[in-house]
Amino acid sequence: MKRLYGDNLNQVTISPLNDYKHEKLGNVYMPPKIVHMCEDNGVFKKTKIHVTQYKDVFFKDDKVNPRIFLQGEAGSGKTTFLAKLALEWCRESHVSSASDNSSLFFNDVDVLQSFVFVFYITLRNSVKQFDVYTLSKEQIIDTIYSSQEDREQAYRLLNEIMKRERCLVLLDGLDEWTGPGDHHNLPTLVLEQSQCVLLFSTRPWKLTVVKIMPLDRYTSLHLEGINKPFEFSRIILSCLVDKDELELKYSAFEQYIEKQELGELLLSPMMLSAIVCSYAEGIELKGSKCEIYTLLVESLFKKANSNTCTFQQSPFPCFIRTEYIQPNLEQLNRLAEMAFHLLFVNAKENSLVFNITELKKFKMDERKQQDFVLKSGILSAKLTASTLRSSSSFMFIHKSMQEFLAAYHIACNTNLIDGSISVYLNRHPEAYLDISQVFIFLCGLDVSCAEKLSSMMDERDALDTFHLSYCHKMFNTIVLAGLREANANGYSDIALKLSHFNFNNNNIIDLHKIWENNAANAIVLRVDIDDRKPLENPRISPGNDECASQITFDLHSCLELRRLELSGRCILGKGKYTIRFFCQMCFRYV
Repeated sequence: MKRLYGDNLNQVTISPLNDYKHEKLGNVYMPPKIVHMCEDNGVFKKTKIHVTQYKDVFFKDDKVNPRIFLQGEAGSGKTTFLAKLALEWCRESHVSSASDNSSLFFNDVDVLQSFVFVFYITLRNSVKQFDVYTLSKEQIIDTIYSSQEDREQAYRLLNEIMKRERCLVLLDGLDEWTGPGDHHNLPTLVLEQSQCVLLFSTRPWKLTVVKIMPLDRYTSLHLEGINKPFEFSRIILSCLVDKDELELKYSAFEQYIEKQELGELLLSPMMLSAIVCSYAEGIELKGSKCEIYTLLVESLFKKANSNTCTFQQSPFPCFIRTEYIQPNLEQLNRLAEMAFHLLFVNAKENSLVFNITELKKFKMDERKQQDFVLKSGILSAKLTASTLRSSSSFMFIHKSMQEFLAAYHIACNTNLIDGSISVYLNRHPEAYLDISQVFIFLCGLDVSCAEKLSSMMDERDALDTFHLSYCHKMFNTIVLAGLREANANGYSDIALKLSHFNFNNNNIIDLHKIWENNAANAIVLRVDIDDRKPLENPRISPGNDECASQITFDLHSCLELRRLELSGRCILGKGKYTIRFFCQMCFRYV
């Protein structure tokens, strides 16, 4: 059985789309971030109690937990954690190499040795079977032995072991298990197997439909992701690039994640793998968020429907090389419509967490549709307590995924800009900053829609008074991100609207492109250049000994300009304006 685990569990796929990219689990494993959950009126709630050792998983008050539910969203690392646990029990020496870097986490392997046997069961392979003994026979013994005589002997031995010894049964993927359709809503043990401990892994939505009696003894844990995502990124990257390029590539990767603000996504091993693998293949050079999220949609859809088909004519650049979106286009369109409706039409307090009513509105309450969105992991569900009855509430796997799908829906229905979005911004004048991610995604999907939306957002931004200058700076950053997203998707000519300009060393070149289309609209122009720091991509003016880098602003057409602040060196201007000096600077009037 240990040899079986060594063969079947020690290989992991490091790319969410390419199943042929495998590595040994021990070479790429990073301990997860797990917290205890508490039950309150039938609802599981996360606590601040972190689980860092195996004893915290299996024991409470020095008593063994007979049933343990390890829940986590799609791609959070549940299966990997169970596989690593089984291999640790096997005492496989080669599985500890990577984890030595984080030896403080789950290093009490002796706790696992207190179990005489560990049985690893993949529930999706036996969706109708509920008896744990039968599951173990079919998935373990029948795989080890070929002759019926050997199997019969092993069956009898297995029965005696499960009656007499403390065993651990790992049941992976409860959310993928349907059961026989009778009263059995969980895989079960018979009474004489009471010494066995069951550890289920599942996505949270499954626990909303599983009936756990209040008197049942169990514990619930939540796997939030990876403890040290950047260390894990380096491990994955080392499997994809040449050894002599690793340090340089990893340093550039860290800068890329910071610049694109993708750090939060790295908590999920699935999302991290998608981002690192796309980076290793050169996608980072364009910095397209739309491509990354398209890759994530692909990896999720693949889990529910593995049929493949490419677009004969791709609707968007980021869809060109996709294989799993076209066969699931109907599901994508329904999800996208719902994502948009929740963000822009629903009341704000109901925009992220919603109930079955919203699924019905978009014909996603049917069993087939609901199975797809839950099994793919693009939606998650949890049980909501009520004084009268309990019901399920739903949410997208990540708010940014919901925003990407909403942007896709807008790009497919351009009339929404002048319709629902205009009404939304009029109803919530301050919300122009809240929809920044939708706007950025839209810049990578449909330029004309993005230009129209930027004009609406800029109108709201221009209404802010000067003491709210931080809002202007924030919107400045949002429009810059939109420009870069458009460029990353091959849209070089995009005319975004901006009235308040805040130039510095980090944005001078890209923001100047926006300035060229908006000089007549400019209300505020601030330029703060530190000549001790390099520009992001300095424009060189040959033949000028005084200033090697020059940025020129033509102020002739600035009919709306109300405030001009220049700070730094080598700033050239054209026009008849009084310049307010904040520090020593070289100003040449032309």
